[in-house]
Amino acid sequence: MPSLNQSILSHIMHELKEGNVRYCEALGFDRDELSELNTLGFDEILYLSNAATHFLKISVNHDVFRKMMVQVRQEQKFQNIINHAMSLGGSIALINNYFGLSSAEISARRRLLGINIRQGRKQIPGEEQEANAWKRWQELNIENLDSIEALKAMMKLSEEQSLSLTVVWNLIKQWEAS
Repeated sequence: MPSLNQSILSHIMHELKEGNVRYCEALGFDRDELSELNTLGFDEILYLSNAATHFLKISVNHDVFRKMMVQVRQEQKFQNIINHAMSLGGSIALINNYFGLSSAEISARRRLLGINIRQGRKQIPGEEQEANAWKRWQELNIENLDSIEALKAMMKLSEEQSLSLTVVWNLIKQWEAS
């Protein structure tokens, strides 16, 4: 597998040039080997990296890999919640409140998702729609307004009542304040 030798050797040479000796040692090279590699010229490195003999091997730490996969899935769910909140009309203030994203990050993400936000005042629900939203909010029985669970409940309410997420959030903040 010359390509494996080539990839790892290229990476090692880069790390050595950057002075990351401990990193190279962590990959399995000892100081003498690193010193010797550091003295090689281009042709010698090329010959070594294209050698058909296997001097490098890859191993997988299965426990760490499984833990990383759990984190990847959790992060993906988190990113999906952010994207969904934005698609439901979550304002910059709302997204910042729940996720800590800056205005620039929110604007960039909206552009990438193709979400256009209209300028001006948000829709105001009629009395009946607001009463229905209030009743539904009471049924959801959310205690901590700043939790992700509360946001998910607001997103559900937004979809059920055909209101923007920001309108729902503002209504709920009003209700909770009184």
